[in-house]
Amino acid sequence: MKILLVDDDPIVILLQKKLMEKAGIGPEVSSFNNGEDLLGFLADNAKQEEDYLMFLDINMPGLSGWDVLDTLEAMKFNQNVDVIIITSSIEPADKRKAKTYKRIVDFWVKPFSIQDFIQLKEKFKL
Repeated sequence: MKILLVDDDPIVILLQKKLMEKAGIGPEVSSFNNGEDLLGFLADNAKQEEDYLMFLDINMPGLSGWDVLDTLEAMKFNQNVDVIIITSSIEPADKRKAKTYKRIVDFWVKPFSIQDFIQLKEKFKL
């Protein structure tokens, strides 16, 4: 399983990578500072037989996380992409909206901890 990190804050990406490393989650991690770069990567590089776990910030300039999810659906992107929303939003509306997307498997509010990644490793057998 390949891991994709999508966040406009490079500090958050660095923190996620460090916590994954400490939790023993593998080296197959690609990071993107915006949704446009992620979608370009997937369009050019995604292979049908690969599974992806994406950590997606919902509040980004340009394409929001919601826009990224909508674009994946519009592209009829058939690869197995499970999404964990990573956000600083505590709005109940965002949590409700997340439940309307089949790809979203979890909703994490920043800041997150090593324990979050340890549980993730067990859940997804990473």
